[in-house]
This record gives sequence, structure tokens and C-alpha cells, in this order.
Amino acid sequence: MNFKIPKDIQNLLHSIEYRINKKDIRIKFTKEYKSKEILFAPFDLLNIETSLSNLETKVKSELPDISYQVYNIIEDIICSNIQDLELVKKEVNNNTDSVMGSIDINDHNENDKQNRKKKKIVVNKYSQNRKGELYESVLINSIPIFISFIRHNSEANDIKNNCANDCVYESLSFDTIEYIEENTRILIPPSLEEYLHNPYEFQSIDEIKKIAETMQKEKESIFSLYRKTKAIVSKYVDQEGHLINLIAIDIVFSYFSDRFSTVHYTGIFGANGSGKSSIGDIVEALGYRAVNTTDPSAANIFRSLGGIEPGQIMLVMDECDKIDQSPQMMGILKTGYDYKKIVTKVNQNTGIPEKFYAYCPKYIIGEKPPSLSIAYGVMDRTFINIVYYGKPIYDIKEILNPTDTGGQEYKKLYDELQQLRKDLFVYRLLHFKDKIKNIDIGIDGRNKELVKPYLQLFSDNNTEENYKTYQELQYTFQALLKIKNERKEFTIEAALLPLILQLMEEESKIGTITFSHFWENVLYYIRGKLDERKPNEYHTEDFGTIYRNSISNVLQKLGVTSKHHRKHTELIFDKNKVLKNASQYNISFQTKLETQNKDSDIFNIGKNQSEKTNELSGHCEDCEDFKTTNTKENLPCSGDISNNITKSGDNKAKNDEFDTKLNSRLDIITKQNYKSMESEPQKHSQCSRSHTNTSANNEHDSISNQNIFRFRNTDIWGCRFCRDRGDKWYMLKHPCRGTLNKDSDQISP
Repeated sequence: MNFKIPKDIQNLLHSIEYRINKKDIRIKFTKEYKSKEILFAPFDLLNIETSLSNLETKVKSELPDISYQVYNIIEDIICSNIQDLELVKKEVNNNTDSVMGSIDINDHNENDKQNRKKKKIVVNKYSQNRKGELYESVLINSIPIFISFIRHNSEANDIKNNCANDCVYESLSFDTIEYIEENTRILIPPSLEEYLHNPYEFQSIDEIKKIAETMQKEKESIFSLYRKTKAIVSKYVDQEGHLINLIAIDIVFSYFSDRFSTVHYTGIFGANGSGKSSIGDIVEALGYRAVNTTDPSAANIFRSLGGIEPGQIMLVMDECDKIDQSPQMMGILKTGYDYKKIVTKVNQNTGIPEKFYAYCPKYIIGEKPPSLSIAYGVMDRTFINIVYYGKPIYDIKEILNPTDTGGQEYKKLYDELQQLRKDLFVYRLLHFKDKIKNIDIGIDGRNKELVKPYLQLFSDNNTEENYKTYQELQYTFQALLKIKNERKEFTIEAALLPLILQLMEEESKIGTITFSHFWENVLYYIRGKLDERKPNEYHTEDFGTIYRNSISNVLQKLGVTSKHHRKHTELIFDKNKVLKNASQYNISFQTKLETQNKDSDIFNIGKNQSEKTNELSGHCEDCEDFKTTNTKENLPCSGDISNNITKSGDNKAKNDEFDTKLNSRLDIITKQNYKSMESEPQKHSQCSRSHTNTSANNEHDSISNQNIFRFRNTDIWGCRFCRDRGDKWYMLKHPCRGTLNKDSDQISP
């Protein structure tokens, strides 16, 4: 029952409520006392004097600034309604079976003690970990409250059976509750000062209903909301088209990120004045509970995300230039893309481990990306975008200023931002439980985790306009995956894989590959500088310093293990793992394997096409600068969404064929490869003599011509009887040292 509040105190006191079944009293204050809410239990009608005394202690402990006059008024209100309370007490005593069942007073008091021990936790939203109805925290006329959309049984069945994300409901009604009580905790919505982000504020429940009715009348869908978002983002961001699309996709997806298992991160990097912070501002203005923080620490993020349920907020992390220097931040980012992953921390005060959810969409903004050598796992989960100076139509910082400093035009733009944010929020309330169908996008692995949830949200493209929008999303992710995979190729792993493939060939030829031989090849093929005083360190131009003692860890990831002998360390190649890694890093043999027949040579990409080209041109492939059709520019990106997602079955079949026939193919390919390598020197020696006018009587040149060979589709040539390597013209006249035994092809002692 609610007590009547006198008019002269309504500016201080909002309401006083007594609940019979729970035997508690709830006092709500106005903004004068920061909208404080006090729940006191038990308020025992059988012992009112003690209850009032305990209530006074609790109120003054939680509100130390409250005056005695104000509290006396509160107590007078309760006492003035004592007659009604006495009637309730009689009803309780006369109807114990209906009110309290078979529980006696002592047991009930014991339950009240347990209720007082329940921990109160502030949460932004709660859905019983996606198993129950969604409750969102909002401010209704500045009062914190939980709100949920009520679905009737028939509508719930429609959603379960055949309703997609553009359902239209016959009736729109919302449920509001002040808190969510569970067995061991009480979940409460944050008050205005507790919000880390801009709260969702409404004047009344009727405003929410009006927005929902308007959206249904206009047949608002996830596609139309994306188009509206993109149009607004374009006013404040002047960057490449695929980046504007990505920002709009991320904003809309943030309202449904907790429906899916994975998300990608978006990295925005550029120089001062490039507009990267403005991107963070527009995401903060429109994204789902977006928290914009500068130079974030792990502790701040833990507190922001909490341990109740994943996806409480969206994170915009600005000035993240040193983020790779924090192991805790790296731990959060490496696990925060997966809904089920948690991070555990020990509470320093209690010594008890506590769990925190790290899952949510994240924007990483800084002047430079984190180091690939340190944060490779994070960068593999991130779409990196380099931004440049642009001239947007409006400055988002000026528009977000709520004061009247820009006239009617700026006020209209500000209202436009606020209205779209409310529309996205109400759309989430209405459609959070809608059915989302599964799709096959034709790619696997990490790229699938980063792309599929976003395309899946937009999968119900049942009109021509929506289908065009869906295609736009596909092209956007194709461009992003191409950039991501090209960046992935610029790593030490991608640089070592061609060398490992070459050594696999040599292993079949000479029997054993030693680690020393591998290290010598690294020094030759990867550009850098070797310090003679530190022979186990190699300062590369592209990948920093690599160490002889630790590079074996990289080899293990690529499928190469080592076995120690008395005088040397032998490298053992797992052909299956090496080739699968090569396909992951877009090594060109993958295209050959998928497009050529079983007898093709995956180690000599484009050989058939190059022979055709030479026949037409009349030139020798081995003596001219020759370009195959499988250049880096022409090779398809392994992460491309094949045939715009509609023809993914072919790729899947090819991948299955790759897995089942890999070992048998490799044996055939290796044998054929060496047959071609045997014939290659003779072919080249004939051409080279004609081009260089080398005398056939010159014994030294004759031997060189017959025993040099080309390393696949490179400009590097090698000698079969020494370790010397160089370009074609040097190798034709190189002084062969004969360090390899010509009869056994084994390294001489």
C-alpha cells in the first residue's frame, strides 16, 4: 500500500510504500536527495516501535545529510497511517494461511534476516543470460527503473515459429519494475549519477509506446535503421566508403551484440587532426550504451563490464597507443570478442576470486596500431582502418553541445541524433527475442567469427531495397577482409612459410634439414642486418629483431618441430600442418590446389599459364622477367566472401577435398616437382649460353650453367653443389665452392 505524501514535502519525498507479502517498506526521495531509494525490511506490524527505530537508523546511515525535520515528517506520515496498518495487521493475523501459509513468525523473521544479507548490484540490462525476458534500465522522468516489452502468448509463438526481425505486434505494452530480486542478489537500475554512459531518458512510458507505434506504422526494420544511421554518420565522418559503412553497421549491431557469440573489434588509427576522435564521438552518441574512455586501464574496464551478464556496454577506447604494453588489457581484448569468455580477478579486500565478462563491441582508437609482434592475437580480431584528414559537413563535437550555441540548425541535428538513438533502443526492446536464421557465408575460422554475426543480423533481405543494402554490407566486409589479410601477410610467420615449403622440398632430396641450415636461409632471404658480435640475433627490416633461440616457437606454430642429436638439431616437418598454415596465410599454392587437377605442382604456381605465355611471345621463361597470373594482386583473398555469399558450397567442397587428399597429393606433387627441377637446369643452360655468349669450352661456366636452378617464381637462383645464391647473371659465373657432395647430395663434413 502507498502512503499519501503531503504537498508541502513532495519536492523532497517521492513515495512511501509498504508491501504486505514481503513485510518491507520502501522510501523514495526526489532529486534533492539524488533520487535515493531506501528499502527497509522487516517492518514488523507486530512490533511497530522497534521497526520505526530500526528504520530511523537505516535512513540516517544511508542519508547522513538528511535533517531531523525531514525524517520526523517521514515518521509522521507512517504513523498517521497507523490505523490502516493496524487493519492490515489484523488481516495478517486472521489470514495467516493466505498471507504467510504455514510459516510461523520465527521462520519468517529468519527469512527477513536472509533478505537483508542479499547483495545489491547495479546493472544496465538483464535477460537471465539470454534465457529470459530482456529488462533494460532507463530513466522515466529522472526515476531509475527497469522496462521490458510484454509479448502475449500468441505473439511469442509467432516469434518462436516464423517471425523475423521485422515483426509487427498487435498490441504494445511494457512492464516496469523497480528492481529484480533473485535468491542471492537484488539487481537495481543505476541512478543518474551512476551511469558511465549517456542514459536512455524518457518523459513517460507513453513516450516509449509512441515511438514503438510510429516505428511499426512506418514499418521500420533493421535495414531502414542502418540506412538512417549511415546517412547521419556521413554528415560527421569524411573517410572511405567502407569505413563509413562499417561504423553504421557497428552502431546498429551493438544493439543486438548479446544475441550472438562473437564480435569483431574496430581499430581507428591516424595522425593528429585526422578525425579519429570524431569517429569515437559519433559511435558514443549512437551506439548501445557506448562508454567513451581515454587511455583506459584494465580496472576501469572490469568495473564497466561487471560480472552479471555479458554485453552491458559498448566500449570506445581513445588514446590507446600504449595498450599493447598492458598484459591485463591484452587479456581483456583477447577474450572480449567471445560471449562466453570470462576474466577472473582476486578481490584484494576479501581474497575471493571474482569473474568479469569482457564481451562487448569495442573501438580501439590511437595514433598507431599496437605492435603485431606483441598484440598479434588482438590485431587478428580487429578490422584496422587508417584515417586521414577530411572535411566532414558538420563537427560532431559542436552538434553534441546541448546549449544553444548553433542556432536552430544545430538543435535540429542534435534532436536527430537523440531520436535515432531512442529508435534503436526501442527497436531492441521490441525485437530482442525475434528469430534470426542461420546462414553460410562461405568462409571459416577467425574471419567467419568476425563477419558472420553481422551478416546474419541482416539476413532477412526480403525486398529489393533490402537486398541491395545486404550486398553493400557484403562488399564492405570483402574490402575489410582483404585489408586484414594483406596485413596478416606482413608478419614473420608469413615470411617464413615460403622458406619452410622450400626446405620441405630439400628434405625429400637430401634427407635431413638441420636448424643451422634453416637459420642460414633466414639470414639470406629476410632483409636485415646481422651483428657479428651477436650471431644469434638478426635485426630484420620488417619484423624487428628475431632470435635464433626463440624462433623455434614460431616454427612450432607453423608445423615444424625439432629433434636434438649429438652434433646437430634436425627439423621435422608436419606436411599437413605446414600446408594448412600456408593456406591460412594466403601462400599462393592454395589457389593452384583448388583450381588445377590432381597432378598439378603446387610449388610452381602458374606454370601452365606461363608456358602458354612464353609460347606466344617466343621468350624463355627462365631467362626473362616473367609475371604469372597468380601475382599477389590477382590472387583471391582467402577471407573473401566467395561469390557474394551465395555460392559458398563450392568453396566448402574444395576445402573438404583439400583436407582428405592432402597427404597423397603432396607425395605426388613432391615427386613431380623434383622431376621438373632436374630438367630445369639443362633448359636454362641452353638459353643462357645463347644470351650471354658464354664459351662452351669454358669448363667452369659449363658446370655452372648445368647446375643452377631457379627458386619457383622468384628472381633468386641457387647452385646444386654449393650454398651460394643470387640473381641469374651472378649465378651463371659464380665460383662454385662445392660444399655439397655431388654424388650423395649430403653436406660434406
